[in-house]
Amino acid sequence: MHLGLTKKSLFWIIAAVVFISFVTFLNAIDSGTYKLDTKSQKLQDKVDVEKRINLDVQLKEFDSASQTLKARIWVSPPKEYATQLNSSVQVLYETWVDLSAAKIDYNNGLDTGYWSANQYLRAIDLELDTDNLEIGKRDNDKTDNFQIVKRDNDKWFPFDRYSVTLIGNTGFRLEGGDTEDTADDVWNSFPVAIQDYTASLSGWSAEYKMSSFDNTTVDSVFLDGQHFKATITIERTSLNKALLLLLGLIFLGGGFSMLILFRSILMSHRPPTLSGLIWAGSTAFTMIQTRTVIPGAPRVGVMFDLFIFYPALLTCFISGGLMFYHWITKETWSREL
Repeated sequence: MHLGLTKKSLFWIIAAVVFISFVTFLNAIDSGTYKLDTKSQKLQDKVDVEKRINLDVQLKEFDSASQTLKARIWVSPPKEYATQLNSSVQVLYETWVDLSAAKIDYNNGLDTGYWSANQYLRAIDLELDTDNLEIGKRDNDKTDNFQIVKRDNDKWFPFDRYSVTLIGNTGFRLEGGDTEDTADDVWNSFPVAIQDYTASLSGWSAEYKMSSFDNTTVDSVFLDGQHFKATITIERTSLNKALLLLLGLIFLGGGFSMLILFRSILMSHRPPTLSGLIWAGSTAFTMIQTRTVIPGAPRVGVMFDLFIFYPALLTCFISGGLMFYHWITKETWSREL
């Protein structure tokens, strides 16, 4: 009796440890982080907050099929150039914001990024196409030239990665706005610091990185302040990858269990019963249904399908078909010892 109670206690202890460990693991892995890389953060910290423009970037939606990123940005000039409000700023000088994007809405009633003095500069909505410059770099020769490798990255789900380039410039006209002659215009610009403002981008993590133009350095582009360039790298979260690994094990387990069951029937270890056929059919259709709810909604034909889902499903169907054949053709069944 004492031994039985010990085994029972040990069972529940092991079950509790496994459950707590699994929950702890899921909470510890990345479920979505959005940050500036360390080198870029150190570079931006070289400039005082009141001597730079903060560009708060909020990632709203990313579509891996069309490879487009929807984002919203807030421009926050220094206090001597704008009055900070809750959801916008009131510029004190004529302000120009120019961004390179596939689609853009400056939210100022105009089709250009121009604001006259005392106007409200609100959030800017834009849509960016991926260029994958950061992902597809390959040495073309011994120089600094690079060749971009064109490929459908989403086929590598959930290990697909993408990169988007954000380019633009900002400026304030201090003098010359009251004349038509541009020769007397006096403009001023500041370094632009990229700041993350993303609360959640479901299923994705992102990293921001300050970049440079040809024949320039990252430091010179940032400190000069005439233009800014940043790269946003997007990839699946570790939590998504862990969940997909679990689903992959379930799919493979379902396929191999049907294969092992058919082997037992073929070797006359188990009878070809109707319950086995029902099990095979329900397993196959459950796998199909589960495929439609995979996190990230990958398209049909990604690497996960080719190496895990399709082979497991095919194994399940073939095993079920052969079990059905044995069930309808074998009149009697006897155990072979």
